[in-house]
Amino acid sequence: MAKVLFVDDEPDLELLAKQKFRKQIENGTFDLLFAQNGQEALNLIEDETDIAVVVTDVNMPEMDGLTLLENLKTRSPATKAIIVSAYGDTKTLRAAMNRGVFDFVTKPVDFSELTDIILRILADYRPPVTRLYTYQLLLATLFPKRIDLSYSPQENNLLWDSFQTPPNTIVLTGVSIIPSPIPLEIGICTAYGILKAVLNDVPDASLNLIEEKLLAVLPFLKAYFVVGQYHLESHVFSYKTQGEFKAHHIGHKSKTPLNPLENALLNIGDIITLEDPSGSHLSLSRIDRA
Repeated sequence: MAKVLFVDDEPDLELLAKQKFRKQIENGTFDLLFAQNGQEALNLIEDETDIAVVVTDVNMPEMDGLTLLENLKTRSPATKAIIVSAYGDTKTLRAAMNRGVFDFVTKPVDFSELTDIILRILADYRPPVTRLYTYQLLLATLFPKRIDLSYSPQENNLLWDSFQTPPNTIVLTGVSIIPSPIPLEIGICTAYGILKAVLNDVPDASLNLIEEKLLAVLPFLKAYFVVGQYHLESHVFSYKTQGEFKAHHIGHKSKTPLNPLENALLNIGDIITLEDPSGSHLSLSRIDRA
């Protein structure tokens, strides 16, 4: 869901905005975030995805709204800004326009006008592709064609990989982390590196061993793993995970195209054989907690 970030040191703004935008929040049009100054806003932008709009006041402690606009151009270029200014403050408006502001509203804020501006921005908003997604596309090229993966351009706490071990087995891995003080991309890449290093040394290593290795490096990071093995000749697949992941076996009940597909959720430790050449395949995904 797209997010709208309000930046203002006015203590009553959060309650007021949640009241005014209750309908949009409930129907999933957008969600709201809040920061009390420009520096807090930049910190949020580093950690949160899908911040489409920043609505900012001008005069705030630590970092003002105009400085925030200047930083947005390099830190989050896909995010559009709306400035809130006093009526007739042409000097501030000119400065904001020079910094790439999308639009402005004057105080006292007309929330109907503000809603219209936000919706105009969202109509054209395209979430930025994360660097992790670009890396994921490279890793996914090595997956067997009959293994489907679930990932999106905005995801930054999930990573899939595969590598072949002799004689004809492909090891499939997935890593998911939960938010922590550690930046997401650093956390996910560290967990992934430890997982792969352990499996390169001990292909049948337990997930407990992998967790212990991660704990020794980053004690505050919690990660979930899935490790599967797929044999290229026999098409036998099995997997293990300590949570967060699921696997489906999808295949035809018969060769007639009129019959529906079977979609069976595999239990951990199940060993199945993909029918060949009927076209059955596997789908790996993270469990949706929403």
